[in-house]
Amino acid sequence: MFVVRRSILMVLCAAVLTGCAATVPREIALVQEKELEIINSLRQSHLAMVDAYVDQKKTIFETFFFTEYGPAYLNHWKENFKTLKNREYDDHRDFALLYSDLVAEYSDQVAPIENIRTQLRDAIVQEYDNAVLAHESVTRWLSSLEKLNASQRDMLNSLLGIAKPGLSLDLVDQAVEQAKQRVSDATKQIGM
Repeated sequence: MFVVRRSILMVLCAAVLTGCAATVPREIALVQEKELEIINSLRQSHLAMVDAYVDQKKTIFETFFFTEYGPAYLNHWKENFKTLKNREYDDHRDFALLYSDLVAEYSDQVAPIENIRTQLRDAIVQEYDNAVLAHESVTRWLSSLEKLNASQRDMLNSLLGIAKPGLSLDLVDQAVEQAKQRVSDATKQIGM
């Protein structure tokens, strides 16, 4: 009977030792949190870079549109106006119509650029969403590992208590805390 109990304890100790290798230190959880912050920060940074790049290119286009194309558009528009309205263009009366047509033309020309911006932003968001999903799956795995270890620990404490009342893994935790306290006390005594 003693040999059987000893064998059971040895198997249980082996299980604890292999189970302890899977224990997730708090530092890993902190790294996981920091990694998520970095992912979200990079997402915002890359989206801002796309916006800045597209805005810069739109500024170049706007300069061309309003300094080079605009005057040619104005002359052509006035000629068509005279043909359509059978009268000369009048700045006071017809400027709103000219302005509206010019803005519509600009919007038509900028629409493909904005479409590309949207596609770029969507692609970045999608990739970062994938990264966040992968990160969350690792976080869930680590969490489930912690839960699994806790249940294994409870089972082992129960079996250890049956083998020798009062014996449990909690004794290890207590011993670690006591050792930390002793070291802390010793540090205070030597003035560190």
